[in-house]
Amino acid sequence: MHRVLDGGFCFSEAPWLSWGEIKYGLDRGYLTPAGVVEYSLKRLSAESSADHYELACLAGDEVSNIRGCVIRLAAKDLRDDRGLETVWVFLIFLWVFINRDKYQDPLGVVEEMYADFDYPESVAPIVRYMPAADPSLEGEDQLLRNWSNILDSYRRELEGGRS
Repeated sequence: MHRVLDGGFCFSEAPWLSWGEIKYGLDRGYLTPAGVVEYSLKRLSAESSADHYELACLAGDEVSNIRGCVIRLAAKDLRDDRGLETVWVFLIFLWVFINRDKYQDPLGVVEEMYADFDYPESVAPIVRYMPAADPSLEGEDQLLRNWSNILDSYRRELEGGRS
C-alpha cells in the first residue's frame, strides 16, 4: 500500500529533512514533485542557496527541472544520509496514525506498510500478528499506545542529531 505525502505535512512534522532524504522520498514516490516544491517553499529563507530558490520557483509539473534541482541540492548537502528509509517509515506511519480514523482497519494498514518497508524490527510491536513482548499487554488499545510510543521514539532519534 503506497502512501504519498504532501510537502506541507512533511515540513510541519520534519522541517529538518536533508535534501538527500527529500530526494529519496521523491525517487520512491513518497513525495510528488509538487510536494517537493511545496516543502521547498516552506523551508525557504534568506540563507537558502540559489538552487533552493530555483526549486521554490518551479511549477509542480516541471518534473525534470524539479528532479535536477533536488539532485544538485542533495549532492551539496553534507549531512549524513544513512538510514534514509527511516525518515519515511516515520513520516508515513505518522500520517496514517494521525489519520487512522479515516481507515476501516488502521492496524491492517500497519500490517501492509510493515511488509512494504520489508518488515522493520522497530515496527513489529504494532503489528497484530507479531507476538507481544509481554502477553499481558495485548489488544488493540495497547497496539495504538505502542504505535504512539514508536512514533515518539522515531521523532527523538531523528531530531536528535539535527538542529
